[in-house]
Formats: sequence, structure tokens, C-alpha cells
Amino acid sequence: MKKKLTKRKQGRVSVHSGQVEFVKVNVGGWQWRDVYQWLLALRWPQFAALVGAFYITLNLLFATLYAVDPNSMIEIMSGIFLLAVVTGIIFVRFSRPVARIAFSRSIVIGPLNGQPTLMVRVGNQHQHSIVDTEFRIMFMRDEPLVEGGDFRYFYTLKLHFDKLILFPAALTLRHVIDKSSPLHGATLESLEASRSLFAVSVSGIDPIIAGPVQAQHDYSWRDVRFGERFIDIYTQSGRGQLTVDYGRLHETEAAE
Repeated sequence: MKKKLTKRKQGRVSVHSGQVEFVKVNVGGWQWRDVYQWLLALRWPQFAALVGAFYITLNLLFATLYAVDPNSMIEIMSGIFLLAVVTGIIFVRFSRPVARIAFSRSIVIGPLNGQPTLMVRVGNQHQHSIVDTEFRIMFMRDEPLVEGGDFRYFYTLKLHFDKLILFPAALTLRHVIDKSSPLHGATLESLEASRSLFAVSVSGIDPIIAGPVQAQHDYSWRDVRFGERFIDIYTQSGRGQLTVDYGRLHETEAAE
């Protein structure tokens, strides 16, 4: 019985979803396929350090084997195999499209066109447009049950627009807080009491690589600012150009 409990405790996986960490237990051990995804998930400095350490260790190992038996053929076979594997992994890491989407540091709730509106700003940092872009905002909070206790509810907020053929620069996603909105009557205190979270997702197609890209960002109740709005970051010139100041993407001001 003790052995079974030990094995289950070893099946422990930590998954980060924005500001929340989920610890999965009793999910079983690693499989060989998981190593490939783990290598792709490493940051470039970590990947380079791992490859360098593995290269040095392998050379020391074969130096020892050569000292024992100079006629060893294992190095040739291992070198061909490992060179192909590392080359393939590096190619996959370079070929993956990157979303490069900037999200505002905060969510604002303020009047817009006479109606209370939740707003979050997103910006495309690529040097080209993202096509067939979709935007989503999911709202999560705890709500009391009749039987007692709380239950986690998920709401997809209705946006003023949720799709664009082209996403060239920066824009503000807007959700009108009317009587049908789950945020109707919400205050900073009620958001804190219900452990509210907002998840913003942007997905589309990179036309250069012709591959899908996706980025997401989450906000807690601490990131919500009531009675504010985002400042205008667009400046129009006389030649039909629009200048977008990404340095002011996060700036807000008090709403009138």
C-alpha cells in the first residue's frame, strides 16, 4: 500500500495558467513524447545551456571510452543520431510562428458613449498585419450555491467586435456592461470577494509563415481600474498616415 501511494505522489505536474498555478497529482509519469515538448517549451538560454552541457558531458564520456578502447564505434553512431535530433529541434524552434501581441497592464471600466464599458487594449507588434483575427474575453468568478458553498462560473463576454479580417496595429476591446452582462453592478469589492479573473485571447493567421498564432493574458481583480479609460495613442498626419505610439499602450486617464 505504501508503494502505491509513493508512485501516485511522484505523478505530480505543475501547470501555470497566467497568474494561477495548477498542481496535478496522480496523472502518471512522463512518457518519451513529453521530452520533445519539454525541449520545445524551454527558453532559448535554457535550451542553449542544456545542449552545451550535454555536448561537454558526451565528449568527456567518449574521451574516457577512447582511453579504455581506441577502436570504439559508438561515438560515430551516437554523433549521427544526436546531430539529426538537435538539428530538427532547432529547426522547429525557429520555424514556429510567434504571436507578439502586447496586452495592456490593466483592464478599465468606465463610461463610453453613455454606457459603463469594460475595456482592454491589445497591440500587434509584428511588422505586418495578422489576418482572420479573433478576440475573446472570458470572465471567471465564484458564485454561491443554494446548497451552500461556492462554484466557479465562466462567462464569455460579448464584445463590440470579436473578429477582424486584418489586425495591423493596436485597438481596444470593449464589452458593454448592461443588464444582461455578468458584470452588471460589479464593484471592486465584489470582484475581490468572488476571486474574479479575466482571460483575454487573441488568435489569427501569420500571413508570412502561413501558420496560426495565439496569445493570451489574464487579469485578476487587482488589475481592474474603475472610472478610467485608455488615452488615445493614434496621431493622424496630413499624408494619410496614422502614427501609433506603443510606448503609451498602457496609459489611462480619469473618465469624465
